[in-house]
Parts: sequence; structure tokens; C-alpha cells
Amino acid sequence: MPNISMRRQIYLDDLSYKNTLAQIEAEYLLYEQALKEDLTKRGRKTTLELLAGDKWRIFQLKYTAGEPLNDLANSLDDIVASTERYVEACDDMENNEYSAPFVLNDMIDTYVDYLNLLCAAVLLRREDLIPRIHAFNEGTDFDGSDAVLEELLKFFLPNRPELDEWLWNKPYRKLLDAIDSETPEEMAGEMQLYVKNWYKDMKGVAHFWGKHEKTVPEYTSYLGYWAMCAAAFTYLYDIDDSSYRDEMVYPKDLVDYARRIPRTQ
Repeated sequence: MPNISMRRQIYLDDLSYKNTLAQIEAEYLLYEQALKEDLTKRGRKTTLELLAGDKWRIFQLKYTAGEPLNDLANSLDDIVASTERYVEACDDMENNEYSAPFVLNDMIDTYVDYLNLLCAAVLLRREDLIPRIHAFNEGTDFDGSDAVLEELLKFFLPNRPELDEWLWNKPYRKLLDAIDSETPEEMAGEMQLYVKNWYKDMKGVAHFWGKHEKTVPEYTSYLGYWAMCAAAFTYLYDIDDSSYRDEMVYPKDLVDYARRIPRTQ
């Protein structure tokens, strides 16, 4: 259990963290038990989706609480493997019941989750997992449909498309402006603007916005507010982050962690 004094955002208190973590872990055990029963294909898919979601929620909660980064890097294997089981269940559905495992243009929360998982793999230097995470939606309508994702994937996967379209204009247009800047100074300035506005731009769009205001000792649905993609692109493009590294939503320790390990790409 991490020392709550090491928490990475101030909104997470010790009691609500411990109680929420215990509840999610208890839920996970119930879902695992349910898989041993005679479920329909739809029931199995739903249960595996909940299991994978809980793994990712635990990761986010532990990061926000101050869990060591090496431990979090190792936990990504389990998250990816759990999600692959869900994806396999989606593929096993009949054609008239099939839907993409991650529908990226419906709820921005789903898009943020998928993008942040990719970015976490980049920043924790688990590049080996990126092809597997991309494969979650490979061959669906959302593969090769978003410029932000493609700008990230091109560092790790061959023959990615060059796109001039994206799924969520707000807030990600500002991120693309940063990437497209002509000088390092302009890139840093545009990224600062993106980071400063990321949380505000999620208001009225993301279900995760404002969750810290509803925290009670027994439970919190607040997992942290993290612009992981700002950190990932700062690392990949070697942007000077001195003007925005102390913004609340910017996971600067992940950037520092990534930069300490020699790059292979």
C-alpha cells in the first residue's frame, strides 16, 4: 500500500483510496467467479469487459495514490491480457451482435481510456505491449481513424496512415497544433496551452469530470485526472516541458521515468 503522502494529486485521501481499492478488488473476484458459471456469449463478454475495466481502474487509482512506477509498469501485462480476453469474447459474438471492443467516437471517456493505456505503455517503457493494445481495435472502423492515435502509433508500428482528421476536436485539436509546430519553442508553447486547458475542456463532455467533488470516505469514483498523451508526446518529441510540468494533470514523473531509459525507437 503506497504512502498517501506520495499521492500524485491532492484530491485522493487515504481512507477513500483504501476503501475504493478494496471494493474494486472484491468486485473483480465476483466477476472471476461468475466466469465459472454457464454464461451466454453476451454474459461472458459483459463479465470480461467488467474484469478488464476493473484492472484499468485499479491501475489509475494506484498511480494517483503514489504507487511506485516499476510496479505499475509490471502491472500492465495483466491489464493487456485481461483486455485481450474481452476482445476475444467480442470477436466470438454473432455478426448481428458484434460491436468494436472500444467504440471511440461515442463517449470521450472510452477514447481517453484507450489513448491513456497506450500512453502509459509508452511512458512506462513497455513498448512491447503497444502492438497488442493496438490490436484491440485492429480491423474495426476505429483503426486508422484518428490523427492523435496515429501520431502516437507511428513511432512503434510500421506503415501507419497520415491523417488530417480526428475523432474529438476538443481538447485534442490543441495537441495536434503542438505536434505540428515548426520550432521547439512553438511546440512547447502549444503543448503548454493544451495541458492548461485539458481538464477544463472536458467539462460537459467527459463523465469523469468533477468526480473528486463526490468523494466520500466509503468510496470515490475519482481515479485521477491525467493528460497522459501530453506526457507521451512530450517524451516522444523531446519537448521542453518546463513551462507546464507543474500543471496538476501533467504526469511529469512518467516523463522523467521514460527519459531515464535509453530509447530504442
